[in-house]
Amino acid sequence: MSYLFSFKNLTKFLFLFIGCALTANGAIMLITTNFNIGNILTLALGLILLLYGIYFDKVNTKTPKWIKAVFVLGLCVIIAFSVFIMAYGSNDNVTYKEDAVIVLGAAIHGKTPSLVLKDRLDTAVEYHKQNPDAYIIVSGGQGPQEDITEAEAMEKYLIEKGVNKDKIIKEEKATSTYENFLFSNKILKERFGEDINISFITTDFHIYRASNIAKSAGINDITHIHSNTRWYSIATSVLRECLAVTKFWILAN
Repeated sequence: MSYLFSFKNLTKFLFLFIGCALTANGAIMLITTNFNIGNILTLALGLILLLYGIYFDKVNTKTPKWIKAVFVLGLCVIIAFSVFIMAYGSNDNVTYKEDAVIVLGAAIHGKTPSLVLKDRLDTAVEYHKQNPDAYIIVSGGQGPQEDITEAEAMEKYLIEKGVNKDKIIKEEKATSTYENFLFSNKILKERFGEDINISFITTDFHIYRASNIAKSAGINDITHIHSNTRWYSIATSVLRECLAVTKFWILAN
């Protein structure tokens, strides 16, 4: 009985602790960043777990077993899915012998790359140090509240970090990951022909979906290298990506 009692209290504490952490994380991200599905999902999941922890005893005694089983199964699926996405994205297969590397665009603020984009570009700089002969294609058009194209901001950042401008190719039309690959691949083939080895750089949580999108854009043989997700945005980024991957599996886009 003492073992069961301790396990019960531990489970309740975990729901309360994780619920509080996710609720606070989601709320802070909503206030400090923007109103996106990842932040909303984090806040919603946090509130659900927090309420479960607060009313733990009542839920366990009054809720049918099948509902509790579905709830626990759902949590297990989310955890397993998240671990898979992050593990896949952390396992680079880049050879540093590629002819070109595509850096996938992300938001810029005015003319300044966002932290996510800076992390990708810093990874590109490190790649360049190990393979200075490879061309870096920076891909991204101009979005709302962006004064210039993402590609232009990316080029400027790389040059400031010491990358030779002659080794940078701009792709300034893409508005999605699919277009990043489609337009970049077209530019590379026009310049260097069909026989070219390509890699791409994006954030770890995005690697799995981006790899599959690359194939749908006609690039069947491509390696990848990741930048790390900052700790405070892991939950929001991964939950949003779980939803995006599910959508990709269903709609194939």
